[in-house]
Amino acid sequence: MQRVLIITPSWLGDIIMMQSLLKTIRAKYPACVIDVYAPAYAMPVLHRMNEINGFLTNPFAHGQFDLIKRFKEGLRLKKGNYDTCFVLPNSLKSALPAFFAGIPDRRGFKGESRYLLLNHLRSNKQDYPRMVDRYVALAYSQKEVTCSKDLPSFQYPQLKILPPDEKLLKRLKISLERPLLALGCGANYGPAKLWPVEYFAKVSSWWIEKGGAVLGLGTLKDAPTIAKVRNAIEDPAKLAFFYDIAGKTNIEEALDLTGACKAAVCNDSGLMHTAAAAGVVQVDIFGSTSTVYTPPLSDKACCVESNEPCHPCFKRTCRFGTYACLKKITPDLVIKKLEALL
Repeated sequence: MQRVLIITPSWLGDIIMMQSLLKTIRAKYPACVIDVYAPAYAMPVLHRMNEINGFLTNPFAHGQFDLIKRFKEGLRLKKGNYDTCFVLPNSLKSALPAFFAGIPDRRGFKGESRYLLLNHLRSNKQDYPRMVDRYVALAYSQKEVTCSKDLPSFQYPQLKILPPDEKLLKRLKISLERPLLALGCGANYGPAKLWPVEYFAKVSSWWIEKGGAVLGLGTLKDAPTIAKVRNAIEDPAKLAFFYDIAGKTNIEEALDLTGACKAAVCNDSGLMHTAAAAGVVQVDIFGSTSTVYTPPLSDKACCVESNEPCHPCFKRTCRFGTYACLKKITPDLVIKKLEALL
């Protein structure tokens, strides 16, 4: 395994969890070269992973097939003379460039019936409940590891975190004098992952009352949600300590700001995995999804999960229209969990 190519997932949280595979490969083969083939938006985060040697941009939009372009990408990848390729997405199309590149050892799970495209194929996802276990298992032969219980211990993701730049703090008018609580209010997956904004507001109000300040992080898509959380805080005097910076930072700036926080409260989202990889104490809310599949990989995290009979449904929206799995997780419960961690 001298030269390794990783075809990364598309979602930020999955990309961060992938670092456990990189750490495992690096520990098994210290002298190998590890390159990643990843979406452009994720490159700043990947540059914070010390295990990676080279960075190749995956040009395909989500859902785009384009067989001719994938063939050309395969020819581009062929120049890397890779010995092994790990295809982490489940789609058939994601395995095509590695196949066209003629990489001898192509590893992944079956996904969309990729029998001809991958020659080291695993079809037993049910034996690896956690996504991170599936990733790490690919570093071993199927004789060595047949299920999660066979996996040797492995390292969790740990991104390199830098102190926030002073110019950035000045531009965003953020003070670090008070301990910061990061809010992960968004989730691109859909409403069934979104804890109510008024609940986030109550936790924010409590944190500010205890002498802290709140950091509303996210992309432009999350900006309306962060604004609603801020507007739901009843005491106007507390608003001076709520920093709404959604859509005002790039991904590196958001990463370093997250690392500067004392704690975080997050939906099941990319920010949850970012906070975990930054070593931040956190409470994470799971509505339609399950901690069995994609928990935060951190011993500083506490997950609060629904006990509704329909949970987990893994739906983007609630089929009953009630979102009880989220609404029955109260702010008081989250505050108690956070106090216990701190």
